Amino acid sequence: MPKYLEIAEIIRGEIDAGTLSLGEYLPPESKLAQRFKVAPGTVRQALKELVSEGTLSARRGAKKIVMREPRQTKNVPEFRSFAQWALSQKCKPSGQVIESEWVGATDVDAKKLSLSPGEKVFRVLRLRTIDGQPVMVERTHYPPEVGVRVETLPADATSVTNELKVRFGIEFVAAENSFTTAAAGEVDQRLLKVTDGYPLLCHLRTSRDRFGTPLEWSEDRYRAGIVALSVPTVQGDNLLNWDRVDSLDWMN
Repeated sequence: MPKYLEIAEIIRGEIDAGTLSLGEYLPPESKLAQRFKVAPGTVRQALKELVSEGTLSARRGAKKIVMREPRQTKNVPEFRSFAQWALSQKCKPSGQVIESEWVGATDVDAKKLSLSPGEKVFRVLRLRTIDGQPVMVERTHYPPEVGVRVETLPADATSVTNELKVRFGIEFVAAENSFTTAAAGEVDQRLLKVTDGYPLLCHLRTSRDRFGTPLEWSEDRYRAGIVALSVPTVQGDNLLNWDRVDSLDWMN
């Protein structure tokens, strides 16, 4: 683990233990550098990490203040799929392909997956469950080089992300994510066992590899009461962006 992450973790521990209280100022960077026997730049990186997660204040040039208790889930180093998230919550995830087919790329597919209109994409409708209960309907489009591999996977694969990494060396490392709500449609009602108009959380994402190549784009629709989002916002480093729903590309 890099030294700056070690320092950040030590400071988190001191906040959790009450050694540093909410609203308390941290010592200056120079004092922290002396304490940890590192260069000031290393301390600066550690503090930036804590600011980005909302644990410390973000005013440039000012002493850092403890803003809230640390959120340990912020420091997960790997991309997390639905299955990985569910396992981290000590739940048992599973999945089942309901439909899959090769189709011509729409304008949205072309934009999201960097394809030409009309190129083939592999479209998959998948039901996700947690502890045997239906929680999410996943509508995913894959570019040809990924789709031909997804097509060979078991229909009940627990984690497509993990299967692609283990079997083919295709690794998901980043994603753009947008969230909104929608009323359950006919397919959602049937698979999630909900009534007409039932509120769903919609997660629209485009996932990429380490070179920025699109690997999939998907709309995931969750039953209400399943997941909650936590996004730290601090002055000068706000990770939360508000958009109009009609600015997003949603599947029909």
